[in-house]
Amino acid sequence: MKNRKLIFALFALIILLIPLYVILNSEDVLENGNRHKIRLQGYDPFDPFRGKFLRLRYDDVISCDENLEQGDRAFVLLEKDSLGYSYFASAESEKPTHNDYIEAELMWVDGGMANIKIDNLTKYFINEDKAYEAERVVMDFTREKPDAIYVAIRVLNGEARLEDIFVEETPLLQYLETH
Repeated sequence: MKNRKLIFALFALIILLIPLYVILNSEDVLENGNRHKIRLQGYDPFDPFRGKFLRLRYDDVISCDENLEQGDRAFVLLEKDSLGYSYFASAESEKPTHNDYIEAELMWVDGGMANIKIDNLTKYFINEDKAYEAERVVMDFTREKPDAIYVAIRVLNGEARLEDIFVEETPLLQYLETH
């Protein structure tokens, strides 16, 4: 009987430690990661079956190493343009020596170009009371003033976390309250 209680206690401890590790790892990336501003390419409306969130889109077709194939994990390098916006520059098979990269899966590869899958940066969950208004703001700004809206991400050791969406240098939720 004592063995069962010990096994149960160990199992319960493991179940508690896994989410704690994920939370602490995400907080580490958000606090210590390099900040990048990425332009939005548009969005898709929320999915009623999965809850209220904005689906964010980026320019995710980039050059890649010739030896990479569809389904491979790659190191996606981030570079900055002259205006200070970051973009996904290329997918490499070798891990870079600097921290400005994201590990991502290649969705398709053709002629030295690849489409990357960056799941944890494509969804921005939002209160359902503000979801419709936020969709309208994101849609209008990406179409009419694309330089006035961007996503801030933090990158550390190949992992990226979405910090916030900024509209005219104001966080999205704060922008919604003031406009």
